[in-house]
Amino acid sequence: MVQGVGKIDPIANWASITDPKPVVEPSNVLDACDQMLGRIEAMIARAEAEAVPLVGVEAMHPVVWGAAGRLWRDGHFRQAVAAAAEAAMATLKARTGRNDVAETALWQEVFSDRAPAPGKPRLRWPGPMGDRDVKTMNDGLRQFAPGVQMTIRNSAAHGIGTLDEQAALERLATLSLLARWVDHCELAEAPQASPSPES
Repeated sequence: MVQGVGKIDPIANWASITDPKPVVEPSNVLDACDQMLGRIEAMIARAEAEAVPLVGVEAMHPVVWGAAGRLWRDGHFRQAVAAAAEAAMATLKARTGRNDVAETALWQEVFSDRAPAPGKPRLRWPGPMGDRDVKTMNDGLRQFAPGVQMTIRNSAAHGIGTLDEQAALERLATLSLLARWVDHCELAEAPQASPSPES
């Protein structure tokens, strides 16, 4: 407020500084600038504190993003999800040496609670089998992995229409999580049969 003038904008009136009777003095403008900078800094700090964390797709599991990246950058979100799911499955097949059953059945068999059999290894969450957390992870993976195959891979590969970016991102994140858990698991194989004394 300036007496006899009313409320003014010190920045807009900066040009009047050179007038014989300026509306504002340089100290008024500098004080106003300091006040504005303080408010802006407070607003920036509040916005940063309230901002949603951004997680880049490039930080996803390398198998998932490696298969999806080019398609994603071209805006082919459904195809990116399908490619990532296929890459995750190919990695599972390579790790277990299995290519003899359908994909959903393979997830079910790999995380089965049955003991490994010849040619049918299992993936197990590391740790003592009697540990409650280990049991929970193994039980959860037994249901989660086939569910991801049926809901994410199958709908992306056989669905019609497009996926928007957010829906595709959520599916890629789920595939990335599954791929990381698979990496973390230990491969349990059936003991090799010892040769008979006659042979």
